[in-house]
Amino acid sequence: MITPNYINLEPEHRQVIEALAKEIDCPVEAVNEIYSSALGGLRSSARIKDYLVVLASKKVRDTLRH
Repeated sequence: MITPNYINLEPEHRQVIEALAKEIDCPVEAVNEIYSSALGGLRSSARIKDYLVVLASKKVRDTLRH
């Protein structure tokens, strides 16, 4: 089941979530939940938003690999 956050994300973020899910061999729903949470936290405190996708992706990889 794909959560509403996934549907509301921009296509760029949806593609990243799907790529991370394949890379880590994890369900899209789990990656989506972690990614959305990480992205939300980063957006709230970021002054420069150009690298949010990269930073959120790193957080997902770190979380799911440990």
